Amino acid sequence: MNLILLHLIFLLVGMFVLYASRNNNLNQVFYIMICFVSLIFAILISNTIDVAKPNSIDVYNIIQDIPISFGLDFLGIIFLFISNSLWLMVSLFSLSYLKLNSYQEKYKFYFFFTLAMFSTNAIIYSSNILTTFIFYEILTLSTYPLVTFKNNEESLKKGKIYLYYLLGTSIIFFLPAMIITYLISGTLDYTNGGFLQNQDHSILFLLFILYLFGVAKSALMPFHKWLPSAMVAPTPVSALLHAVAVVKSGVFILMKIILLVFGSTTLLSTGLDTVLITLASLTIIISSIIAIYQDNIKLRLAYSTIGQLSYILLATAIMSSYSILAAVLHLIFHALGKVMLFLSAGIITTQTGIKKVSEMDNLSAKLPYTCLVILVGAFIMIGLPPTIGFISKWYLISGIIDSGKINILIIILVSTLLNAGYYFPMIYRSYFKTAPISNVSSVENIGLILPVLLIAVVSVLLFFNVDFIINFINRYIF
Repeated sequence: MNLILLHLIFLLVGMFVLYASRNNNLNQVFYIMICFVSLIFAILISNTIDVAKPNSIDVYNIIQDIPISFGLDFLGIIFLFISNSLWLMVSLFSLSYLKLNSYQEKYKFYFFFTLAMFSTNAIIYSSNILTTFIFYEILTLSTYPLVTFKNNEESLKKGKIYLYYLLGTSIIFFLPAMIITYLISGTLDYTNGGFLQNQDHSILFLLFILYLFGVAKSALMPFHKWLPSAMVAPTPVSALLHAVAVVKSGVFILMKIILLVFGSTTLLSTGLDTVLITLASLTIIISSIIAIYQDNIKLRLAYSTIGQLSYILLATAIMSSYSILAAVLHLIFHALGKVMLFLSAGIITTQTGIKKVSEMDNLSAKLPYTCLVILVGAFIMIGLPPTIGFISKWYLISGIIDSGKINILIIILVSTLLNAGYYFPMIYRSYFKTAPISNVSSVENIGLILPVLLIAVVSVLLFFNVDFIINFINRYIF
């Protein structure tokens, strides 16, 4: 049987096992085993399938000539590995987090988290827009129970916002865009170089806007408010939303639509690149300004995510070889940096009760490893050496210069200063502002901090060993 289908079937069976064992003490063991085996599948598939050759397999025809179809391309292989790797780390973290915070009905968390990752993997494997759309919707529905997991009035209220934004935009924008695409081209299959050449410019402009706003998981303004609303969720869910699956799926889908539906030639010849550059630039600056004024740690990180995602879209829109490289690199590096920051925020709240930046004074005295991880994560987001964020920003700036769009450098400079403006206060308060902290455990919980430290170590090592990733991207994209 095809390895891709086997991977998806395994996850479906895993969900059945999790539900069947919901009252069994082994439930969380099964969950971790599923996460681990899913990562093994990702590694096997990455090393087995040649993404340079056609490898899609049709499963079922919902509409004539438009099947549910799965395969793997050059973008998918990267997202596949990073999402399944971080899923395992977040899941290990969640075991201790759910226990220490006395959450009940943990099996629901494990079940819906697995369903969300099944949907994410299905999106990664999608060979056409219809398959992407179906599992995009399933991902939204599967994460709603996680966002509202606390089941209190606030989480239910914010959960409705989450659902309305994501379902509403996909139905109002994404679905019509898909139908129009098929009517004018006769296909929905992702194609190297795109397949919408020689179409009327006004139709292309309409389609482009519909796709940009229809894939609201990318958090492009003005359809971004679902993301801060989702911060009522438990910390592992926030990590899932911001680093592992949801927002990354949104950016991943838009990158595929830009590169494999419209294509670089169409984008540059019609001026659609300018549309995306403008929207992404505004999102970067506005979200960064808003982030500075957020005292709640998770909300500050949420608005940071909105801006960082638009870095990826901005880099893609520039359409230089260096900028595309920067976009793919930042897809990886942002995932690593942001998962560290969100999990660290969870550690702080769990062990100290602190939820605000203004309460972080002298925190490094009691949570030294957690504050060190925040330092590494913040440096990645700002783009400072010696962290991997510096590498993706280097190639982004190189791409801007190479493309001749020098005015975009102003956006990068201003946004970098703004990024520093909302991350440095967290670092300063933790390390340099003295204050007594009496309600903190003297030892960081090993179950919480170990997975986050592992991610931090990998992130630092990648700074010195990133050539193999760059060579891989260059091999398949250029």
